[in-house]
Amino acid sequence: MVVVTASDRKALSIPLNGAEYLELDAKSSAIGLSLPAYLRTCCGLAAWIARGREMGSRARPASRHPTAALERMTVTAVLTRNEHAGLEAQAREAGTTVPQYIRTRCGFEVRNTSLPDTPEREREEDDAWVRLQLLGLDPQDFFPPGA
Repeated sequence: MVVVTASDRKALSIPLNGAEYLELDAKSSAIGLSLPAYLRTCCGLAAWIARGREMGSRARPASRHPTAALERMTVTAVLTRNEHAGLEAQAREAGTTVPQYIRTRCGFEVRNTSLPDTPEREREEDDAWVRLQLLGLDPQDFFPPGA
């Protein structure tokens, strides 16, 4: 058995909008995994490095769900330095960053920016609307009036 020490670990956060977060939460819950564990499996990695100890030195915040479709959120997973290096090489080959590469592994688009009143924002809104519908949610509940 290989022992992975804290110095051999690296936390990695990926950016999500509220609709993407809700989708990952539903998928991870359906198979009984935490969001970070599910994120690891999307990368082709084992769900846990050492089950239950990924975030051992960090306080676990209470789980919160987004109230808006485009609310900015992150999910953080812990990787070994070797796992991170492998994903970094794959991301480089794909011509993107590691967080954006992991987004694609989760089924999301690379989204480097999404400023208001731009075609990118419109695509993000449309994508969020569809994702919420597929989750059986009413998208209007997640798009505040006047936003």
